[in-house]
Amino acid sequence: MPPNSNLTWDLDSPDTAIQSDDNSSSPHYKGPPLSPSQSDHGGGHRHRRRSARALVGLDDNMPPKRHFSGAEHLMWSRIRQTLQEPFAEFLGVMVLSCFYNGSIAQATLSAGMETAPGGFGYGSFMSVPWGTGIGVMLGIYISGDSGSYLNPAITLTACLFRGLPWKSFPSIVLAQLLGAFVANAMVYGNYISAIDWYSGPGARIVPPASKATAQIMATYPQTFVPQASQVFSVIIPSGLITAVVFALKDDYNNGISKAGGNFFPLAMFFLFYGVGVAFGWETGGACNPALDFSGRLLSSAVGYPREVWTTGNYYFWVPLLMPFVGAVAGSFLYDALVFTGPSPVNSPWLGMKRFFDRDIQKQNSRERVEARRNDSTEQV
Repeated sequence: MPPNSNLTWDLDSPDTAIQSDDNSSSPHYKGPPLSPSQSDHGGGHRHRRRSARALVGLDDNMPPKRHFSGAEHLMWSRIRQTLQEPFAEFLGVMVLSCFYNGSIAQATLSAGMETAPGGFGYGSFMSVPWGTGIGVMLGIYISGDSGSYLNPAITLTACLFRGLPWKSFPSIVLAQLLGAFVANAMVYGNYISAIDWYSGPGARIVPPASKATAQIMATYPQTFVPQASQVFSVIIPSGLITAVVFALKDDYNNGISKAGGNFFPLAMFFLFYGVGVAFGWETGGACNPALDFSGRLLSSAVGYPREVWTTGNYYFWVPLLMPFVGAVAGSFLYDALVFTGPSPVNSPWLGMKRFFDRDIQKQNSRERVEARRNDSTEQV
């Protein structure tokens, strides 16, 4: 960087930093870095980005992230701009799952090892809530660009109650599933020798059998828990999580919104730690369909028997579907009792009137067209 130089944002293209120099006559100064305003193809790039985002179901009005020194012209930068939300969700869920499943693996496989401090192993049940809370907190820091949903059930409630475009739902959830699958594969690969040592060479055992290890990648119920209790054991913590998330993000509640902002990831650590301590026994605290379903898929892929899907009276569908029920219930309860902002609960007919009132449909259509026209004018 030349002497006495600083970075400023190009006003014609605020997503790019340019470099200014107080001594432009310096022999080492080569001029400002490339910026979109100097390119004849900037408008074409923006149009292709919007078209590509619309093609994969993402909000095509989302502004691109700022890039330094013309890096937005690089091929990978364009791909990253197009898929910035799924990429953020993928990495955030991957980090969350690594801590969550890794803590389960260490607590399970090292149980009773006398070489550990205290002679009781290198982990315990309390290790899992700690690992989960830390994973959620760090995952939120990573995935801030996407909204930090990290959970298909919370993503659904954002679509239903907070205006997240429905067209974004498939791509975000797919990214969450892939992130959890990759993380489970990483944890399994890291502990494969320990699994062979714990269960026996090549043995892949599903709970409730002794020396089982499938619970490292997915949740399994206790044998005494009937299916009705399995359902409630998942619905209740899922509802609590979503209600608290909505509360911490409620800008209309002056007494609560202060807990959000920079303290939101830390609050999520305590929330998930508390959920693990209070609801982690009967069904393993299965509140995230992406983590559980991806773990079962990987379990089947690496040689675990079909009991992965059939044990617990076909328990697999409970952590796959019931978190959605609990999340919607918790969101509705919070909006009905506390939230005063824009929500279907605060709309005529719980937001359903717009589907039957032609005047409202026409007004919404005009607003969308006007918004697109204004956005196109600003981009030119």
